[in-house]
Amino acid sequence: MRIVGRIPSQDQVSFLVDSLRNIGFDRGDMIISDLAKDQEFTSVEEAAKEIAFIKTERDGLGEIETFAEGIKGLKGDEGIIVAVKTPKHSADKVREVMEQSGAVEIIQD
Repeated sequence: MRIVGRIPSQDQVSFLVDSLRNIGFDRGDMIISDLAKDQEFTSVEEAAKEIAFIKTERDGLGEIETFAEGIKGLKGDEGIIVAVKTPKHSADKVREVMEQSGAVEIIQD
């Protein structure tokens, strides 16, 4: 299971990451992506030189999309996305920590 939060500022993201680590999550359980950074590429080769790819189930060979475009239900286009891979029994705690960290949007998928 994955919980995704949209956080307004870098300071709040830092607080969220520290809080998640304090309750037992590793940084490897999280994906952090800034929505403000435009990623305009004309080819896969150009993108590969500039960014680290995060492969999703729907990505085909040669498809380029931002991490946020792969999150169904995401409404906002500002802030920083923090996605956390969590066991089902920890989902409520992760949501609570995200809310306390100032998440303006939380999606569970």
